[in-house]
Amino acid sequence: MKISIFKSLKFKIIFLFVVLVVVLVAMVYFFMHLGVKNLEENLIGNRLEADINYIEDLIGDGEWNVKDGAIYLGDTLVGDGTEENANLAPFLEHEEKTGTFSYVFIKCSDEGLTYLPDTDTQEGYQEGHFLRVAGSTKNPNGESIVGTYISKEVADELDENGTYAGEANVAGGRIYCLYNVLCDAEGTVIGAVVVGRSVSELTSQIDGVSRSILTSVVITAIILLAVIDIIISGWTRSLQNIGRQMNDIEIGNLPEEKIKVTTRDEVGILVMRMNSLVESLKENEALRIKAETDALTGIANRFGLTRFSGETFEYCYHNSKTFAVGFIDIDYFKPYNDNYGHQAGDECIKMIAEILKDLRKRKDMFCARFGGDEFMLILNGYTKDELIQIARELKENVEKKEVEHLFSPTADHVTISQGYSFGTPHSRQTIDDYIHIADDALYRVKESGKNSYTIKNFIEGSIVRD
Repeated sequence: MKISIFKSLKFKIIFLFVVLVVVLVAMVYFFMHLGVKNLEENLIGNRLEADINYIEDLIGDGEWNVKDGAIYLGDTLVGDGTEENANLAPFLEHEEKTGTFSYVFIKCSDEGLTYLPDTDTQEGYQEGHFLRVAGSTKNPNGESIVGTYISKEVADELDENGTYAGEANVAGGRIYCLYNVLCDAEGTVIGAVVVGRSVSELTSQIDGVSRSILTSVVITAIILLAVIDIIISGWTRSLQNIGRQMNDIEIGNLPEEKIKVTTRDEVGILVMRMNSLVESLKENEALRIKAETDALTGIANRFGLTRFSGETFEYCYHNSKTFAVGFIDIDYFKPYNDNYGHQAGDECIKMIAEILKDLRKRKDMFCARFGGDEFMLILNGYTKDELIQIARELKENVEKKEVEHLFSPTADHVTISQGYSFGTPHSRQTIDDYIHIADDALYRVKESGKNSYTIKNFIEGSIVRD
C-alpha cells in the first residue's frame, strides 16, 4: 500500500524532531540562565572574601592558634565547641551589620563522627572533621548550632584545596557559603572560617528577568505538546493494542476482536498485518483443536494428549512440581460391547468421558481418550492423598450411574479400573517412565479383580490400593 508523504511515519518523525529542536533551544536558554546565576554567585563570592576579613577584624588581632583544645585569634578565645566558651559577640555584630552569617571551626579527628539522618528542616549528611566553635546562625528552633560538624564533602574539599565555595543547607536554609581554612604561624591547618549569604535575593533577581521569557516558552511548549499529542495518539493506541494482543497470544489466548485501524501510515499497515496474523492463528488453532479432539467424546485424543503431557512434564520438572499419570479402563468392555451393541458401547465410553469432564474442572488436570475404552489423566501439583481422593471419586461416580452390565464378573453394572504413577520429575526421568509405571499399576488392578485403583509413587516405590 502506497502511503502519502504527509501521512508517512518518516514525515511525522521529522516533524517531531523539529519540535524537539525547539525544546532543545529552550533548554539552551535555561542553561544560559544558569550561567548568569553562576556569574552572580562569583560576585557574591568576592563579597564573602571581604566578609571573612571583616569578621577576623571584629574578633581580634594576631595569629590563629590552638590551646587546650580551643581555637584563638591571637589571645582572643573564639571557642572550643561548647556554648559556654563560644565567643558569639563578634559574629552577631557581623551579621547585624552585613546580613552575612559567619562561623569558625576547629579541626579535629575523624573519631566518633557519624551520619546525621534527615530532619524536617535539613537533609541528612555525613559529618566531617571540622567542629563549629562560635558563630551567629541558629537552627529553626532558635538554638545555636555550636558544637556541630560540617559535612564530610566540605571537609574533604577543605583538606584538598583549602577553600570551598557553593550552596549549602545551613540550619535549614539554602545559603551560598565561602569556607577558608585557618592556619597557625607554622602554616598548619587548625580550623576553618565560613561566611554566607542567602541566595533568595540572587534567585529573585534572575527569576524577575527571565519570568516573561519563560512564560512565552511554556505557552509555546504547551501548544506544541498538544499538536504532538494529536499526531502520536493514533500511533500509541494502535501500538498499545498490538502489544496487548501479542501478550494474549504469548499466554495462549487469541484476541476476539480486530484492532481498529486509525491511521493510514506504517503503523496502520502494522495493525492490518496484526489483524491478519490473528485471523490466521485462529484458523490454525481451530484446526489444531479439531485434530486434537476425539470425535466421539469431545475430549482430547492421543495427539492432544501428547502435546499437553509433554508441556506439563517440562513445567513440573523445571518448577519441582509433582507430576502424575493415570490410566482408566472400563472393566470387561468387550463383553459389554459384544452383548449390548456398538452403539451402547459408544454411549458407555461417552458416559465415562462426561464424568472425566466434570472431574477436569479441578485446577491443573487434563483428561484424554487414550484409545478404545481407555482414558488417561495428566495432573500436576497433586499429593498422594489428593490422588487417592480423585481415584475414589471416579470409582464412585461411575458406580452411581448404575449402567447395567450383566456380563461382568465383577458387578452387575459398569465399573472401571485405575492405575496411577506420580512423583517429582528429575533429569534422569522421562514421561514414558511415568506412563509405563501407571500402565503397570493398571495391570495390577486388573489382575487383582478390577473395579479398583492402584497408585504408585515413582520415587518411593510405594503402592496404594483399594
